[in-house]
Amino acid sequence: MSKRNHPSNAVQNHALQFATIAHGNQVRSGNEHIPYIFHCVDVANEVIHFSGLPVAELKIASVIALLHDTVEDTLVTVENIREQFGDVVAEGVSALSKDESIPESSKISRVAGLAENLSRLKTMPTYAQVVKLADRISNLKNFPAHWSREKVGNYLNEAALIARELGSASEGLHARLLSRIAEARVMLSLLA
Repeated sequence: MSKRNHPSNAVQNHALQFATIAHGNQVRSGNEHIPYIFHCVDVANEVIHFSGLPVAELKIASVIALLHDTVEDTLVTVENIREQFGDVVAEGVSALSKDESIPESSKISRVAGLAENLSRLKTMPTYAQVVKLADRISNLKNFPAHWSREKVGNYLNEAALIARELGSASEGLHARLLSRIAEARVMLSLLA
């Protein structure tokens, strides 16, 4: 593979800078004092420390993790990613991005969107699948305060589906995701 398909530390640094600029002043929903880029870094850290990927795949996965929300949440396109980081990274980011043709206006369409996303991810290399696991782990660390119990419960059900469908990509991340789901369900039951 070309050097462009095996990111170096310089490429990882470039991805961090690129994502930081792309996300600009965005903040985490419900946590308005936390810059959004912290989530991307957290996802990359989950991948680096717990995925168990071989080093070459780990570098690709960490770059994809840093960029995973740029197409979905900013003005960045898959083509911008391709120009800056190559085909492998662009395809990984694309697979992690929601299909905009599926509206998120109802619970049914949200479930259909997730099912479509997981279906695409299952055809991708392991390094893209682990980013999805790490993303959900990161998202389960704190729920926005304005979320209802029902919304949290639905989100946990989605997390269980992600764990079931992609868990074989990484034993470490699968275990961490299941643990987060269990912890969140306990907290939810205590608040009842």
